[in-house]
Amino acid sequence: MIEDKFVDLYARNSGLRDKLVAERDVVLTYVLRGLVDDGVMDHLAFKGGTCLRKMIFGSAGRFSEDLDFTLDSELQDDDVLLELVESLNREHYGINFVFDEYYKTDGDTSFGGDATYSHAWNDAGRFRLQVSLRERPTLQAALMEMKHQAYFNHLEIELFEVRSLQAIEMFAEKVRAAYQRAKVRDLYDLHCFAMMPFDGEILRRMVVLKLWQARDPFDPAAFFEKLRGGNYDWEDLRRLVRTSDTIEPVQIMRSVETLFAGLHQITDLEQQVIADARSGWNELLANRLRAEIRELATG
Repeated sequence: MIEDKFVDLYARNSGLRDKLVAERDVVLTYVLRGLVDDGVMDHLAFKGGTCLRKMIFGSAGRFSEDLDFTLDSELQDDDVLLELVESLNREHYGINFVFDEYYKTDGDTSFGGDATYSHAWNDAGRFRLQVSLRERPTLQAALMEMKHQAYFNHLEIELFEVRSLQAIEMFAEKVRAAYQRAKVRDLYDLHCFAMMPFDGEILRRMVVLKLWQARDPFDPAAFFEKLRGGNYDWEDLRRLVRTSDTIEPVQIMRSVETLFAGLHQITDLEQQVIADARSGWNELLANRLRAEIRELATG
C-alpha cells in the first residue's frame, strides 16, 4: 500500500472533504489488481460507479466506494464466488483483506457482501462488493485501461487492464437503476454521461432489454417523472466530488432530460418487448432485440 502522505496529497488535489474517500479509491485499485492476478476477473465484467470513475470519466467523475460486477463465465456462479472469497481473504500488496460474511440472494440474482481491510495506516477499512447474476453482458466485455490518476506514480504495482462492460451497457444499467430507485449518484452519473457522445439508438434498446430482464416494463414518461420527483441526498453527492465542483440540481436534471430525450422514441419491437416484460416468457422476442443491439454496436 502506498504511503499515507501520497494519499493525503491525492485527497487534497482532488478537493475532497474526506481523505478516507480517496484512500478507499486507492485500495480498490489494489483489489482489482489482486482479482486480475488471481484470475478472478476472467469470470467477471467490471461495472458501476467505481468502474465509471476508473475507466470512463477519470478525475472528472465522482468517487465511488463499492465494487460492482456482472458474472461473465462458463463456470458455475458458486465456483466463481469461491474464487472471489479465496482472493479476498488474504494479503495483497501490504493490505490485509477479510471477506468472510457474504450472501447469495433468493432467486440467485446476485452474490456479494462487505469486505474489510487493514494496512499500515488504516486498520478499519471497508467496502461493499456485488456480482450480478441476473443476466450476462449483452455486448462482449472489453479490456480497458484505467484513466490516469496522480497516485499512480507512487504505486508499487504496474498499471493493468480490467475486463469491463462496454460504456454504453454500463449506462443502460444506470438508466435501469435510476428507473427503479432514487439515488443521486445514479442521476449524477447520467448527467456526466450526457456530456459525452453516445449512440442513443443502442442506449434505448439496451434500456428496454435491461428492464425486460428485470421483469419491469420501461415507460419513458414515467422514467423522467421519477427523476423529477426523486428525493435526492445532494449532500451525499457533494462528499464524493471536488469541493470546487458546483452541484446545481436544476441544471443536472435539465441535462439528463434534454440529452436522453431519445428514450421516448420507442420502436415497434421495443414496445413488444416492453409489453412482455412482466411475464418475461418471450425469449425469442428479446433475442431479436439483442441481435439489433449487437448489429448496431458492431456497425
